[in-house]
Order: sequence, then structure tokens, then C-alpha cells
Amino acid sequence: MNIMRKSLLSVFMLLGGFIAQAQTYYPLANPCDADKVYLKLPSASYDVNCVQQLNLTSQYFTEFPMQILKFPNLRYLAIQNADIKEVPVDIFLLKNLEVLDLSNNSISRLPSTIGEMKKLRKIIVRNNQLSSVPTTVANLQNLEVIDLTGNPINFLPDEMNNLPSLTNFRMSGSAAGNPTVLFNLLRRMKNITHLDLSNKKLNYIPTSIKHLTNLKVLDLSGNNLHWLPDEIGNLTNLEKLVLGTSSSSGNNIYALPSSFRNMNSLRELEMANNGLVAFPMELTGMNRLTKLDLSNNKLVSMPSEISMMKGLQQLNITNNNVSKIPTSIQKLNNLINFTYSGNPLSTEEQSKIYKLLQ
Repeated sequence: MNIMRKSLLSVFMLLGGFIAQAQTYYPLANPCDADKVYLKLPSASYDVNCVQQLNLTSQYFTEFPMQILKFPNLRYLAIQNADIKEVPVDIFLLKNLEVLDLSNNSISRLPSTIGEMKKLRKIIVRNNQLSSVPTTVANLQNLEVIDLTGNPINFLPDEMNNLPSLTNFRMSGSAAGNPTVLFNLLRRMKNITHLDLSNKKLNYIPTSIKHLTNLKVLDLSGNNLHWLPDEIGNLTNLEKLVLGTSSSSGNNIYALPSSFRNMNSLRELEMANNGLVAFPMELTGMNRLTKLDLSNNKLVSMPSEISMMKGLQQLNITNNNVSKIPTSIQKLNNLINFTYSGNPLSTEEQSKIYKLLQ
């Protein structure tokens, strides 16, 4: 009898296990691939609710494709190199959009309704015909990047100063007009860490630059600068300063202000294609500097004090008039890349450099 009871109990337990297993709910996997980038509108139209990334670069559109507004989950939209002249008012329907890239079109204005797209993090409208930005942009509390490069901007609303997340502001290209007016606006953007003002035909930097104390990256290459104000020394958080690169135009800066020594956080200085005739001695006290590009200048010598720049890892003096390198360069123990071609260095001098850096 006991054996029969045990057998029945085992059967019930086994059946219970099967029933429990049969009742276990396994949710269906999400059929949408969030990482998929759709490259054509027709294919995207079959997956209206799944389209999260849409890249229509280099496809000819004379008007904004209204069909895009039917993609409720769209997070990334790029329509570059087309011929769009107007952004529709209804673009606000893309409530989940985070990145909007409409570079290289013919857009002359952005609709005020863009301020209703609360999830926007990046607005990239390089090389269009914009002269201003709508004041409603101030409503975009999550906006981190505005790229207005290559637009004839002549007005920026004060309301932009209230954007708490805006850290990256790019306004390269097209003449800036009055630099003082421009920097009086920028000084109120207290959270800016990356600022690109290259190729804006700036002929001076106003003293109000001292207020941009949160800057980490500043690009002033391709302007008409002859000097930098002492107040630039207030940018103690600046990590990278570009005054000219080896592959693009620089300025006509022939010396650095003494306050430059105060920029203790500076790691990279690109000062190619300027008017330097002497090595800026202000740099010798900056032992945290890791990259220094002084190519395409008019330097005739290198100081022995360069040995004080203990953190230097990359040094470029290509295409100058330097005929001798100080032996003290061997004290730069962290130097891994020293480029010096295009200088009148004798074979003997080049051999000496090679031995010093072994």
C-alpha cells in the first residue's frame, strides 16, 4: 500500500512539473533591431515602427521627405548632400529624435517647432544658408551639440545661454562680423567645453574670452590673428588649443602672452602655419604638454630649455629654418615622435639627433 502511495505521489509530482513548465511564459523577442541603419526610404517603409536610424546621405531630395514623419521611433536622422530648402513645421512629430543631421543642403531657416523635440541631443546643420537660430531652441534641455559650421549666421538668440547640457558649439566658417559681439554671447554659455571658431576671419580675440573658463577644446585656426590677449591665461581648464594645423591654414601669431604659463591643463598645442620666428619660451614651463606642433613657421633655433618640457611625447618642427638641435633634447624621456624634416640640418646634425634619442 505504501509503495502504491509513493508511486502515485511520484506521478503527481511529475505531472505537476510538466504543467508548471507548460504554464511558464516566455516573452517573444523584440523583432526590431535598434542598431540597424536604414539607407533607403522604400525599405524603411516596410518597418515603420522599427526604424530608429535613417541615413539618406547623398540622395537627391528637393523637398524634405514627409514620409519620414511616419517613423515614431526614429532616433537618428541624416539627410546630407541633398538640395532641401525647407524643414517642415511638422518635424516636431519626431518626438524620439536625438540626432538631426541636415548638413550640406540649402536650408535658410529652421522652424520654431524644433523646440518641441525635447529628446534632441545634437543639431548638425553644416553648410546651409542659415542666418539665425529660432529662440525655441532654448527649450531643448538635453541639447549637447550645435554645429552651425559654414552658415552665414548673423544672429544668435540670448535664450541659448540657458541650455544646461550644451557643451559643444561649432561655428566654423563664414565671417564673424564683430568679434566682441560674438564673444559677449559666447561668454554667457557657461557650460561650453568645446568651441570651434576656425575660419571665421577673426582679426582679434576680445578680452571677454576670460569668461569661458570651462573650455577644454578651442579651435581658432584659419583666422587673421596676430596676437592673443593676456586674458587667455584664464582658461585654466583648456586641454587642447588649435591655432593652426599642418594640413590647414593657421594665423599670423608671432609670439605668445606671458599668461600662457597659467594654462596648466593644456596637453595639446597646434600652432602650425603661423608667424613664429622664435620658440615661445612660455612653453618651456608647461611640463604637462604632451603634443606640440610648430611646423611651417620661421623658427631658426630651438632653446636648450626645451628639456624642461618633461611630458612632451610628440614634437613637430617640420619646415622651419632650424639648423641645430640642442643636446638637452635627450632629457625628454617621454618623447616618442620627433618630426624635423624640411629644416636645413646637416647629415652630421641628423646623425647626432638620432643618437641623442636612442
